[in-house]
Amino acid sequence: MSGPRDPVLRRRVVSALVLAPTALALLWLGDIFFSAWVAAFAAAMAWEWMQMSDPKAPPVAYAIACATACGTVLLAGQTDISDALFWGGLGTLATAAERWRRGWSIQVLGVLYISLSAGLLAAMRGDLDHGLESVVLLLAIVWAADSFAYLVGTWIGGPKLLPIASPQKTWAGLVAGIIAGAGAGIGIGYLFGLSYQQVMAFSLFVATAAVAGDLIMSLFKRGFKVKDSGTLIPGHGGVLDRVDALMLAVIIAVLVLAYFPITWPAGGLAL
Repeated sequence: MSGPRDPVLRRRVVSALVLAPTALALLWLGDIFFSAWVAAFAAAMAWEWMQMSDPKAPPVAYAIACATACGTVLLAGQTDISDALFWGGLGTLATAAERWRRGWSIQVLGVLYISLSAGLLAAMRGDLDHGLESVVLLLAIVWAADSFAYLVGTWIGGPKLLPIASPQKTWAGLVAGIIAGAGAGIGIGYLFGLSYQQVMAFSLFVATAAVAGDLIMSLFKRGFKVKDSGTLIPGHGGVLDRVDALMLAVIIAVLVLAYFPITWPAGGLAL
């Protein structure tokens, strides 16, 4: 028996139709255009994280978190990843120092998580050889995994994956998300002329990370006693609600590529 249909699906589709072309256009342009776009999202994510994890935080706490995330992205995309990591680590320490006055919490590591994931995305696009193609491959996997996990979990239902995190996430959604993400990665890999074995392994890792990233953020939100991270994006909630799958996926993607790099065709691609 199919589960209940999502009453906000139409708003989700409209939001995606607005955001996706904008993101793809800026991704194509690259350089400061894409870095600035990701930096703006990172600042919004840091703001939402502070709002969820520390509702009584003073304005200076928001400023530190947003500056940490935004600065990490701009440095990663425009200078060097080591500079970005230094800035992100320093900002996380500043966040912890500010929070210490009101009681230590491991929640400050959320600022580091946001900064790292967004910074690595900007750094991936900044690669002069295959930055554009790498991010296209990554986004195809994540979008397919996230979308199919959501649709199957919501519309088909079945045994719950982790009710304590989300009542809508199911085992069927998990499997569908991983299969869809892997399929999307293999399809894009075929268009790019990549090795089937390499892209399949990469896609499975990234698709699994995408589904897990969504689940992890749901756990955090349940712990913070909120349903959505914000209200900025109609049908999705906040920015964190929209990119939670991408956050862990990009970190895993960078780690996988560091140890098992993909062999790109000689002479470059048509993108």
